[in-house]
Amino acid sequence: MSEKAYDRHVEQLFDVLNRVTTALRQADIEYRVIGGIAAYLHVAEHDELAARMTRDIDLSVNRRDLDQIAEAVRPYGFMLRHDAGIALVDAAKPSARSAVHLVIAGERVRPTDIAPIPEFSPPVETSEGILLVPVADCCG
Repeated sequence: MSEKAYDRHVEQLFDVLNRVTTALRQADIEYRVIGGIAAYLHVAEHDELAARMTRDIDLSVNRRDLDQIAEAVRPYGFMLRHDAGIALVDAAKPSARSAVHLVIAGERVRPTDIAPIPEFSPPVETSEGILLVPVADCCG
């Protein structure tokens, strides 16, 4: 991937992350950014050169909030979709490749998973107001 293509990818990824988390924050919906992007943001906070980017965005949410999430993200250009999992996709160009993947706090993603996604513990908040899962829950 060329440097320009990589820069575009990172810019698009953070645009999506900011739009979705802004929608959830404004609707007062609890969430945590998890997975690779959470690890990236934790590492970048201490050593930007050591951080490695991920390809997608994963959020932990409560199942009871799914209808409210669908309403909250609609004005930001997303729609909730249930296919191979639960995801927020671009309403104009729905694609699983650019989706925000939702996992349910307290539930296993797959029946064969060893443990469920952790319940919400107090978040780590970035300077932009994005709520991250604590290091012990995402990277420990």
